[in-house]
Amino acid sequence: MEKNGKNKGFSLVELIIVIAIMAILVAIMAPLLYRYIEKSKISSDLQMLNAIYTAITYASTDPDVVQQSDSMEEIAKMADAPMKLDDIDTSTLFAKEALDTLGWSDFSQANYVDRIKSAHDSSSTIYVQYKGSADNPLAMWITNTDNTGKRTIHAGPSGTDANAWKALEDPDNDASKVISIH
Repeated sequence: MEKNGKNKGFSLVELIIVIAIMAILVAIMAPLLYRYIEKSKISSDLQMLNAIYTAITYASTDPDVVQQSDSMEEIAKMADAPMKLDDIDTSTLFAKEALDTLGWSDFSQANYVDRIKSAHDSSSTIYVQYKGSADNPLAMWITNTDNTGKRTIHAGPSGTDANAWKALEDPDNDASKVISIH
């Protein structure tokens, strides 16, 4: 800027320098911002898994559900092998209790795939399996999703032993694309 008393504004060089500094800052901040956004989406997915975990745990410990043989058979199927969430028989009292707790109409993939916030594809699936101790009997995970770090994200009730879940494998055999809760 000129100092002779007549203020003519910023020179072209000064404006170019300011724009260059702003461009450098944006180049530095954009990847970080993207990473934080993806982490928040993963956190949202973990909250959804926590809600499903709570609903299934609550339904499986309800005295009315435990007295129903078809509900206990459905729970037993989840202990035998990983089960897709949408394979749970919604006609059982167990499933009705869990759906009521979640506020969902059904366990179909079309219902929950839209709720997955992290990067995923249409083949993303939620698996459920009873496995582990009485303190933490349930494991679940979402396949074909981005977990930004290519490792399983562990979350769950306090006292969760991640080593107890080493035998729990992704049915799609791609552990680099799994978000899980144990």
